[in-house]
Parts: sequence; C-alpha cells; structure tokens
Amino acid sequence: MVECRNGIADAVSAMPRVAAYLIREPNAALGSAPTSAAGYWLNFECRPPPETRQSPIEAILLSDADLDHTLGLLLLRESDLPLPIYALEAIKEAVEEGLRMTDVLSRYCGIQWLTPPLDFEPLLCRNGAETGLEYKAVEIAGPGPRYRRSGRHSCRVFYVVRELATGRSVLLAPAVAQLEPQLLVELNRADAILFDGTLWSNDDFERSGVCTRSMAELLQSHLPISSGSLETLAAMPANHKIYVHINNTNPILWDSGPERQLLRESRIRVATDGMTIEV
Repeated sequence: MVECRNGIADAVSAMPRVAAYLIREPNAALGSAPTSAAGYWLNFECRPPPETRQSPIEAILLSDADLDHTLGLLLLRESDLPLPIYALEAIKEAVEEGLRMTDVLSRYCGIQWLTPPLDFEPLLCRNGAETGLEYKAVEIAGPGPRYRRSGRHSCRVFYVVRELATGRSVLLAPAVAQLEPQLLVELNRADAILFDGTLWSNDDFERSGVCTRSMAELLQSHLPISSGSLETLAAMPANHKIYVHINNTNPILWDSGPERQLLRESRIRVATDGMTIEV
C-alpha cells in the first residue's frame, strides 16, 4: 500500500495514510496488496506469527492490475506457502505478462492463482477450511494498467463479501470509472461500502499546484467524488460508507476542510489507518 501525505505545500491537518484494504479473521486482503512496508507492518493482524515468516493472510483478491494494487505482492515473497491470489483472467494476464509476477515469485514462495466467482461461493482458507464468508466478483468498466493495455473489455472488478450466518455484506470498490447498473444494484444492498475516493474533482492536481500528465488517465479510471459518487453514496442505506484509495491531492484528507464537512453531512467517512468497522 502506498503511503500518502498531503500534496499541498501549506501546513494542513492531514494524517498520513496507506491505501486501504479489508482484513477479517481469518485474514483476507481484498482489493489490493500492501505496496509499502508501512502498509504491511502497520496492520498488526498481517504480521507473521512469532518465529516464522509466514503471513497470516489467507486470500488476496485483486480488483485490478494497477501497480498500487499489485506491487505489494513482492512484500509477501518470503511466505512459507504459495500466495493464494484471486483474479479474473484479464487481471492475471496483465500481472503475469506485464510484471512477470509469477516468474519472479516462483523464485520465492510461488503463486496459487484462483479465479473469483461471478456469483456467491464460499471464501475458503488456504487449507480448504470454511471462513463463514461467501463472496463474488462483479466486472465493471476500466482500462488496463498503463504498463499493459489490452483489447479486453474489462480489467477491473469490485467485490461483495457476505457473512453466511447473518447475510450482512461489505462491498469493496477501490477503482470505479462510472456508476454502472450492476454496481448501483449492489451498492443498494450492502451493509458497508468501501468506495473509490481517489479524486474530489477533475482539477485536484491543478488546485494543488501539481504538474502531471496523468490526470486525464486518472479520470478514465476513477470517478470524481463531487461530480460522481457523493450524491449516490449519500442516498444508499448502508450503515457504513467510507472512501478509500484516496490520492494525496484530494482535499477530503484535510479534517477541517469544507469537503470533509460535506462528507460528514452526508454520513460518509474517510478511511484511516487502523479503522475498524462492525457490520
């Protein structure tokens, strides 16, 4: 996970953050793997047990093949067992052929590639034991990573994870380009929503004084909050609505800013390190 500090030169009240992922007992990294040592070690549940290098993560569910969602796999290379990575074929293909991830990690722990279901199926531990959860992947539009574009119609998914005993569910969508019908249906059903908060508006970089050519590319991949997802999320019945995957130029990072106040009024929170929710 990439640690983000504010992209404004002025002194502001903003906590350093690492890109969010969801951990539950038994542990599952959903949406991305940590892309920095900070992102890995700050999550105590992910630390190896004493006297071992084995990560307790039972499953890694990739939502896309972007670098900030995949490079963290290298941090898990000293695992005693192959990494159980769930990914659609287009995402797997990009990671394998673009990053040679399978080839690289075969020199270390290896990878066990698994295909996530498009309808609910049990989410199992590495040893096949039941977790009490079921999950599904839902395809949505989105370009492949810059390092490897392809002609495939989709290189992106969001996940819904549901507890079998209660039926309560969490939706994780860290990269959303548009509000498609299948996404809106699942948003309305979820008890907790972790949603793409990359951008506040299409001029975040300009307002922050950041010169980059990547803004147009980001807008192809991430729906801005102010003109896209805010009104929709505010209307959803979920008890928990949280923005994740927040770029360091996004003004919602500043606790005292008007954008954060607008989120508070809409009952939407901003993810922080160590945040825990109970569904």
